[in-house]
Amino acid sequence: MLSAVWLFYRNFRVFTHAVAWGAWLIAGAPLGEELWSFVVLLFWLKLFSYGVIWVLMYTFLRQIYLFYQNLGYSITTLFVGAFGLDLLLFFGLLTIFSWSISLF
Repeated sequence: MLSAVWLFYRNFRVFTHAVAWGAWLIAGAPLGEELWSFVVLLFWLKLFSYGVIWVLMYTFLRQIYLFYQNLGYSITTLFVGAFGLDLLLFFGLLTIFSWSISLF
Protein backbone atom coordinates (compact mmCIF):
# COMPACT_ATOMS: atom_id res chain seq x y z
CA MET A 1 0.00 0.00 0.00
CA LEU A 2 2.72 2.47 0.97
CA SER A 3 4.65 1.92 -2.24
CA ALA A 4 1.54 2.61 -4.34
CA VAL A 5 0.78 5.77 -2.35
CA TRP A 6 4.40 6.91 -2.69
CA LEU A 7 4.30 6.29 -6.44
CA PHE A 8 1.07 8.29 -6.69
CA TYR A 9 2.38 11.07 -4.42
CA ARG A 10 5.48 11.56 -6.58
CA ASN A 11 3.27 12.96 -9.35
CA PHE A 12 2.52 16.19 -7.47
CA ARG A 13 4.82 16.40 -4.42
CA VAL A 14 6.84 19.28 -5.86
CA PHE A 15 3.72 21.42 -6.29
CA THR A 16 2.35 20.78 -2.79
CA HIS A 17 5.69 21.42 -1.11
CA ALA A 18 6.31 24.56 -3.18
CA VAL A 19 2.92 25.95 -2.18
CA ALA A 20 3.40 25.17 1.52
CA TRP A 21 7.03 26.36 1.76
CA GLY A 22 6.15 29.46 -0.25
CA ALA A 23 3.29 30.30 2.12
CA TRP A 24 5.60 29.76 5.08
CA LEU A 25 8.19 32.13 3.58
CA ILE A 26 5.56 34.74 2.64
CA ALA A 27 4.30 34.67 6.23
CA GLY A 28 7.78 35.66 7.37
CA ALA A 29 9.16 32.19 8.13
CA PRO A 30 7.64 31.93 11.61
CA LEU A 31 9.52 29.79 14.11
CA GLY A 32 8.95 28.78 17.71
CA GLU A 33 5.64 29.87 19.21
CA GLU A 34 4.66 31.78 16.08
CA LEU A 35 5.00 28.60 14.04
CA TRP A 36 2.42 26.66 16.02
CA SER A 37 -0.24 29.31 15.50
CA PHE A 38 0.53 29.21 11.77
CA VAL A 39 0.33 25.39 11.51
CA VAL A 40 -3.48 25.45 11.29
CA LEU A 41 -3.35 27.80 8.30
CA LEU A 42 -0.75 25.61 6.61
CA PHE A 43 -2.96 22.56 7.14
CA TRP A 44 -5.92 24.27 5.46
CA LEU A 45 -3.70 25.50 2.64
CA LYS A 46 -2.45 21.97 2.04
CA LEU A 47 -6.01 20.63 2.11
CA PHE A 48 -7.08 23.27 -0.42
CA SER A 49 -4.10 22.50 -2.68
CA TYR A 50 -5.02 18.80 -2.57
CA GLY A 51 -8.54 19.70 -3.64
CA VAL A 52 -7.16 21.62 -6.60
CA ILE A 53 -4.87 18.71 -7.50
CA TRP A 54 -7.74 16.25 -7.20
CA VAL A 55 -9.92 18.28 -9.58
CA LEU A 56 -7.11 18.87 -12.09
CA MET A 57 -5.98 15.25 -12.12
CA TYR A 58 -9.53 13.96 -12.32
CA THR A 59 -10.26 16.31 -15.22
CA PHE A 60 -7.09 16.08 -17.28
CA LEU A 61 -5.19 12.96 -16.17
CA ARG A 62 -7.90 10.37 -15.61
CA GLN A 63 -5.92 7.63 -17.33
CA ILE A 64 -3.39 7.66 -14.46
CA TYR A 65 -6.06 6.31 -12.14
CA LEU A 66 -6.53 3.18 -14.24
CA PHE A 67 -3.13 1.84 -13.15
CA TYR A 68 -4.01 2.19 -9.47
CA GLN A 69 -7.55 0.91 -9.91
CA ASN A 70 -6.15 -2.23 -11.56
CA LEU A 71 -4.02 -2.70 -8.43
CA GLY A 72 -7.19 -2.47 -6.35
CA TYR A 73 -6.80 1.03 -4.88
CA SER A 74 -9.55 3.61 -5.03
CA ILE A 75 -8.91 7.25 -5.87
CA THR A 76 -10.03 8.33 -2.42
CA THR A 77 -7.66 5.89 -0.72
CA LEU A 78 -4.76 7.17 -2.79
CA PHE A 79 -5.47 10.82 -2.04
CA VAL A 80 -6.01 10.25 1.68
CA GLY A 81 -2.79 8.25 1.89
CA ALA A 82 -0.86 10.83 -0.13
CA PHE A 83 -2.28 13.66 2.00
CA GLY A 84 -1.20 11.90 5.20
CA LEU A 85 2.25 11.23 3.76
CA ASP A 86 2.55 14.84 2.63
CA LEU A 87 1.57 16.17 6.04
CA LEU A 88 4.03 13.85 7.74
CA LEU A 89 6.90 14.87 5.45
CA PHE A 90 6.20 18.60 5.43
CA PHE A 91 5.55 19.09 9.12
CA GLY A 92 8.40 16.74 10.00
CA LEU A 93 10.81 18.77 7.86
CA LEU A 94 9.42 22.01 9.25
CA THR A 95 9.90 20.79 12.83
CA ILE A 96 13.45 19.64 12.13
CA PHE A 97 14.21 22.97 10.43
CA SER A 98 12.72 24.90 13.35
CA TRP A 99 14.73 22.92 15.91
CA SER A 100 17.96 23.29 13.95
CA ILE A 101 17.49 27.08 13.67
CA SER A 102 16.78 27.38 17.39
CA LEU A 103 19.94 25.43 18.25
CA PHE A 104 22.23 27.74 16.30
